[in-house]
Parts: sequence; structure tokens; C-alpha cells
Amino acid sequence: MYYLTADGGGTKLIVILYDENFRVLSEGRSGGTNENFRSREDIRADMQKAIRECLGGKKLTLEAADALIVGPSDVFEEELRKEAEVKLYHRMHEGEAALLAGSGERFGLLALAGTGASCFLLQPGFSATVGGWGSVLGDEGGGFDVGMHTLRAAIYAEDGRGEDTLILPILKREWKLEKLWDMVLPVYHSPDQRRLVASATRITAMAAAAGDPEALRIYRDAAREIFRATEAVMKKYDGAFSGSVVTSGGVWKGSPVMGEEYRRLLGERFPGIPVVAPLLDPCAGGAVYRALENGINKEEYWPRIAEGFQSYRYYEERKTK
Repeated sequence: MYYLTADGGGTKLIVILYDENFRVLSEGRSGGTNENFRSREDIRADMQKAIRECLGGKKLTLEAADALIVGPSDVFEEELRKEAEVKLYHRMHEGEAALLAGSGERFGLLALAGTGASCFLLQPGFSATVGGWGSVLGDEGGGFDVGMHTLRAAIYAEDGRGEDTLILPILKREWKLEKLWDMVLPVYHSPDQRRLVASATRITAMAAAAGDPEALRIYRDAAREIFRATEAVMKKYDGAFSGSVVTSGGVWKGSPVMGEEYRRLLGERFPGIPVVAPLLDPCAGGAVYRALENGINKEEYWPRIAEGFQSYRYYEERKTK
């Protein structure tokens, strides 16, 4: 039997085919699905590409497809049904998918710092979200926000408004810039500006790893922004907290300083709540959801999914398929 799980967000779409034993069979990848930053026509074309790459041109029957699509989920479903017979299609919530993939549990709090940033609280009979307003109106602590602060730190170091920082020479080296001003045209004329700016978090991580104070400050500030959203969403719920706080998204991987600062702030305000890094990337969330819907106990499905989806472990390098 064949199943499908998909994860589409600000910068990428991943479509994964797996079997009833949670063994990954194939995948397809393409660009982001968020209509705030890309046209529907471009998104549809990339969805077609990822789906066809995943299915390999075969007309399969899917027992279920569970998809997290930040953007036109209806378009993804439409394109998927053109390529496969889909018995059951389920649209997943962003926080739901990442929490399931991260902890294997339905309930908890997801502190997401990907390209964007949001905090999702999922509790029995209750859900709430803070953040996710996009790169212009918010997403504080996310990849675009961190990338923007990184680029500005380089600019301020260059023109004397800020402190000297390793960010400046690393950025010039990695982006192959003779002069810092050379980044202006690529940034402003990029067809995917949000993704390009967010990619600067790689520069932040490199500088932070070398102990650069400015890069470390950027990560601590990001942690504080995510904590503010966490505190705000927790205030919306007065019941006993169930589950863990899961720190998901690529920005958390950049420096341990960010996680340390977040844990410190959370422990002071909400002592006793466990904070964990996710086991798997959100693209595995559909498989966990399907296991729960099929009545499989966590003791059975969690190790099987962890093994079958090992190429999508949060802190491991992806293996080439």
C-alpha cells in the first residue's frame, strides 16, 4: 500500500511516498508554496514537478495523502489527483505537522523558527497561534528576520554605524562580493527575495561558530522574539499544559546559543515544561498523523517512522536518495 506526506512552506516543497511499514520509497522537491511571495502559476508548476518526481510517472493508488501546504492546498490536491488515485486527502495545519514530526505527539507547543516564525499551542480541545505575519509585518525570530539583521550588521560594520563583525568578511567571501554594495542588485532583483535573504542565516551561523559577538547577539535576540510569542500564546490557555515545547525550524540549528537563551527564558517564566528538539523534519508529520488515525500506538509507530524516515532527521545530514 502507498501513502504520501507533503510539506510546503516559504522556501521549499517536499513530497514523500512511503509504504504501510513507513519505509520511504521516493521523494520530490521544488520551490516554496506561499502565495505571499510567489505567484500561483509558479507554485502550481513547482507542485507538478515535485509530485511527478515523487511518483516517478506511475499512476499509483494512494491510501491516504496528508499534506501541510502553506499556500494553495487546493491546488496541490488538484495536481496530486491528476497524477494518482487518492482515496483520502487530509490538509494538515502547520503547527500540527511539525509537532507530530518533532515529538510524535498531538499536543504540546511548537516554537517554529523557519523562514518565518510562529508559535502554535495545541492542547486537548484548544488551539492558538501567535506570529506568522510574514516578512513585512512580522515573523520575528525567523530566517528572514535573522538574515535581514545579518545583512544589516555587515552594512553597519562597513559604514561605521555598528561594531566590527566577522559577518562582513564571511558574507563577502560566501556571496563572492568584491564590494559589499555588490549585493544590492541581487537582493532587490531576486525572483525569491525572501529565500535569498533567509539564506544569509548560513553566514550568521558561521560567524557565531567563530564566537563573533554580533552574530551571537542576533541569535539571542531571535530567541527572545520567539519567547515573546511563546509567552503570548501560553497566556491564551488557562488549562494544565500537556506535552512538550518543540523548537522546530532551521534557524534553531544555526547556533546552540539560541536554544540556550530560549530555554533560560522559558524556564524562568514556565518552570517544569520540557523543551525538546524535534526528532524529524515536518515533512514526516503526515506519516505520524496517519499512524495515529490508523490506531497504532506510539510505542509501535514512533521507532518505525524514525527508522523509515531517518533521512529526514532534524539534526542529521540528509542522505542522497
